[in-house]
Amino acid sequence: MTNRARNAMNRPAFIGAISVGTFVTALVSMVIVPRAQQREAVPIPTVTRPDTLSLAVTAAMARVQFASADSALTAVRMDAQAQAAWIDAELARVVVDTLAEARRDSLAVRLRALDMMVARAEQAPLASSYRALAEMPALRNDSRVLALLDSLSDVERERDGFGAVGGVDPIFVALTSRANEIGRTIQGVANQRRGALRAEIARLEAPPTVVEMPVIDSASHLAARDSARATLDASLQELVRLRVVSRTLDLEEQRAREQASAIAPPVALLAAAFVLSAVFGFGTALMRELRRPRVSTAHELERFLGVRVLSTVEPPMPSAERGRRQADRAAPPYFDPAAEGYQLAYLALATEHPALLAVTVSGDDPAIAAVVACNLAAVAVDEARTTLVIDLEPTGRAAAALRSRSEPGITDILRQDATWPDATVEASVGRDKSVALVPFGGGPPASVQEIATLLTRDASRMARYYDAVVAVAASDAVGAGLAAALPSPEVVYCAQPGITPLRELRDLLERIRATGGVVRGLVLWTADRPLLPVDGRPKQSGRSPVSAARGPQTADQVA
Repeated sequence: MTNRARNAMNRPAFIGAISVGTFVTALVSMVIVPRAQQREAVPIPTVTRPDTLSLAVTAAMARVQFASADSALTAVRMDAQAQAAWIDAELARVVVDTLAEARRDSLAVRLRALDMMVARAEQAPLASSYRALAEMPALRNDSRVLALLDSLSDVERERDGFGAVGGVDPIFVALTSRANEIGRTIQGVANQRRGALRAEIARLEAPPTVVEMPVIDSASHLAARDSARATLDASLQELVRLRVVSRTLDLEEQRAREQASAIAPPVALLAAAFVLSAVFGFGTALMRELRRPRVSTAHELERFLGVRVLSTVEPPMPSAERGRRQADRAAPPYFDPAAEGYQLAYLALATEHPALLAVTVSGDDPAIAAVVACNLAAVAVDEARTTLVIDLEPTGRAAAALRSRSEPGITDILRQDATWPDATVEASVGRDKSVALVPFGGGPPASVQEIATLLTRDASRMARYYDAVVAVAASDAVGAGLAAALPSPEVVYCAQPGITPLRELRDLLERIRATGGVVRGLVLWTADRPLLPVDGRPKQSGRSPVSAARGPQTADQVA
């Protein structure tokens, strides 16, 4: 977009024409026509506006009622949630009570069995009674009872040993007393267990507490909230409608006032027309550039076309040394072989062809292509190469750039009216330096196929007598396959930023490749367009060749 905008800004003539037309149209439409159609002021009609104050009060009251009803409904719902939680807790308690009743019955059964065994032990204080009491389920898992049972078993075993001898033995009596003490200890543990069972049964026999909860009804609160909401919605809708009506009346009244007394300041209208014309002019140029983009920068060309940009020819800097020598003053105009643009382009070509340099220079402007080709030839001469320039452009721009004759030439060789030595002329390109030039010639124009056949036939002769061959040809001829007829099919195309269309350049390069040519690179011409004579008749520019070489006119001025 930056490149497109830059190219659009480089077309001041087009932008100026569009801007002037837009400026005149804007002035006519904003100043002349309204003043011509001014009429006498019409009285503004008085319209009764609807009263929205009472409706706003009603809506505010309904909003308060709705908020109150909604708060009450929220409180009722919170109470209902609390009641539901209590009911859930009561249900859980009922389940717990059922389980407690079953446990109470189980504990009662165990207590009765334990009572029976304790009574048996009291009535018959024997080791078997104590052992049966210790083996009851209520005492079976008690560690104290287990230890007492082991002690009782040991005492009985020792006592049985003394009882077998017969008679009354004091040790037997002591063991019997010891067994009775152990039994009474087991009986004491049983009594403790009986007390624990009775306490647990008493705890489980507590009567359930019954609490009655009031029934919560939220229907009335919900109806009150819905009624307040309906009143609020109706009031807001009516208020919006009346506000729209009031706004419409305000717009109509404002429009009537503007129509009655609308007189814009002339300076504001002039400034608006100027800004509109500038924006519209640049916008039109930018849209045209976007629809048909043109060459902008070397980076864009290399990215879009995939072709290397060899160099950029910039406007020459004024030099006092240029006109000091007679040889420089006598040299052809637009010649500057020491310029960086020509040196870089020649270096890119010469590195690949140290023995024979052959290239075809073309471009959308024949004058630019001729100047670039002649400067490349002058650089080749500076590099001690025997150079031949072949002018294949029907307008003879190369001969005009070298200020040489235009006949005989290629067309005369085709008609066999002349030979290559007859058509070749020496043209000076500097002090003690010259190139061989074969002009296009006069007479009926020759076709591209005829010229290609001639060049193909005599290509070996060019390679034998010259170290560098630079041909100048039109873009259509190069696209038709003329470059493939030279000793080397390489092509250098001269493009102009802001002038050469990108898509057309891409199509032309594809045609050159399709016909056997090799696109070696591009040369960007950013200097002013050279003014060369056409068909031997120089243009009346009002300046000498030296001044033309230093400061030629722009392409827009020439057009």
